[in-house]
Amino acid sequence: MPLSPYHQQYSEHSEEELFRRSSVKEHELNKIFNAVEFKSNIDPLRVAVLGCADARLVEYHRHMFEKVLGKRIDLTTFDITIDHLAGQKGVVQHDCTLPFPNPPYDVMYSHVLLKFIETEKQWDVIIHSYEALRAPGLAIHIFNEEDVVTTDIKQNDGYWSVPLERWTKALKDNDIQFRVIRWDIALETLPIPIRGLKGGALILFKES
Repeated sequence: MPLSPYHQQYSEHSEEELFRRSSVKEHELNKIFNAVEFKSNIDPLRVAVLGCADARLVEYHRHMFEKVLGKRIDLTTFDITIDHLAGQKGVVQHDCTLPFPNPPYDVMYSHVLLKFIETEKQWDVIIHSYEALRAPGLAIHIFNEEDVVTTDIKQNDGYWSVPLERWTKALKDNDIQFRVIRWDIALETLPIPIRGLKGGALILFKES
């Protein structure tokens, strides 16, 4: 089956470009875990990645979490289609708006996934990511700034807006602990310099 235009575009990225992108993700992840307290005696940690654009990123994600958390990682990657992830271990075809199979997980992680989900279904992703956790556990949903400041139904790039205030209110109404952190960071210190990055993360906590 031919790849979607989005996945085809990713497949054409060089190894250097993928390394650059994974370095950005690692930088963001370090900021998150420096800002929140997360202690678990589980080893290996069960980490679920929600959505993955390229098969080569699967191992990048595993190494990233191992480096940041200092533990072995049992990685599962969920995506609604998986042809583009052929040959990788731990890949499960799954619609992330539905309850996640084979829980519990210690960390649920999505990187700019919500804008690919119709706005009215984004809450399903958020709440199911929380329900799939064991305590202590974190569900991390990273966003770009334009995702959450766009007030129209769709952004300029054609993807869905992410009404962050609506979702944080829903979390409060459901007595779910969360934190929003924002960043506007220059990434010249990365192995391959790039422009500054503006965004943040919605982090859900499941505690003992």
